[in-house]
Amino acid sequence: MRILLHPGFHKTGTSSLQRGARARTRDLDPYLRVLLTPDISGAARAARRYSARPSARTMARFSEEFAAAIVRLEARDPRALMISSEDLGGYLPGLRGVLTYHAAPALAQAAVAVLRAYFGAAAAISVLYTTRDAEPWLKSLYWQNLRAQRLTEDFETFRARLAPAADLGGIVAETRALLGAQAEVHGRAIEACGAPPLGPLGAALDLLDLPKDHLAPLPRHNLQPEDAAARLLALNRSGLPDGALQEAKRAVLRDHRRSASPET
Repeated sequence: MRILLHPGFHKTGTSSLQRGARARTRDLDPYLRVLLTPDISGAARAARRYSARPSARTMARFSEEFAAAIVRLEARDPRALMISSEDLGGYLPGLRGVLTYHAAPALAQAAVAVLRAYFGAAAAISVLYTTRDAEPWLKSLYWQNLRAQRLTEDFETFRARLAPAADLGGIVAETRALLGAQAEVHGRAIEACGAPPLGPLGAALDLLDLPKDHLAPLPRHNLQPEDAAARLLALNRSGLPDGALQEAKRAVLRDHRRSASPET
């Protein structure tokens, strides 16, 4: 059987891929099983924890949680399997003191080991990382950090501090070197694979050698309005108590949803 592990990266079309897989469940089900973050929530939490506090103990917990999710699957089911969750690469850079995807290669290696142990030597395992050019990725990362915490840095300061995290291609290369013959490791730039009709979901189906021409096109999803980051930054710099700040942020996001589709 063919297995595709898609562990990120954040802000590289992962949400688009996952929305597409959910929207086309009925069409994909005859030949593809899909696991997303809610299906592997324990492993996702453990991966985030490992990225913030890497140790043998936190890695062992990740392997245990991931295995617990995988053993619920029927090993003899001949359908392909796709596992997509950006949390399998750890925390979003900028949160909980995590500044890069330093943990991603080791997490991928541990996940592949679990898959190999359960599905056997004959399984064809691939790892897919979707990537993005540095500048737009850092802007999207900044937006997400503004949403998730009381970040008060302007973009220029944030960009200088988080610039090392934007070397997504370097993490792909490091993972490929670490895994060697254990699994094929692929990087696909969202600039190249994000276009209609299927966006990054199409790239994933191609790697699994699955049919896609019968699938209806997926809708485009827009990025945040130009002024949204400035509005969130102003709120984060205000003296609002935490509860009031969160409600004010939710109001900004409601405005965003009314004016645009959800971001990728």
